[in-house]
Amino acid sequence: MSYYNMSIFKVAAKKSFLHISWLVALIGIPIIFFRGGLDLTEKTLLFVGFLIFFWLAYLGLCILFHRLSLRDENNRFGYLAKSETERGEEVGSHLEGW
Repeated sequence: MSYYNMSIFKVAAKKSFLHISWLVALIGIPIIFFRGGLDLTEKTLLFVGFLIFFWLAYLGLCILFHRLSLRDENNRFGYLAKSETERGEEVGSHLEGW
């Protein structure tokens, strides 16, 4: 049985991107802006690279830990009772409270 499909992944990706982008922006923009020796293009590419890297790592961890939480039968039935949008939001924000 597959618990995830492409529409769930899309919603989860959007939700996790919003969760990680503010953190990367809050920490990364001052560090990259005040980094000497780099021009604006290099700083922008560095920021985008960090953003994509941390977003993919966060999304992967959300999916991994959510998949592990589905081992419990109550969690699995609760997850399957939701709509696809709600499922994607649950997957994309699974690590939100940690």
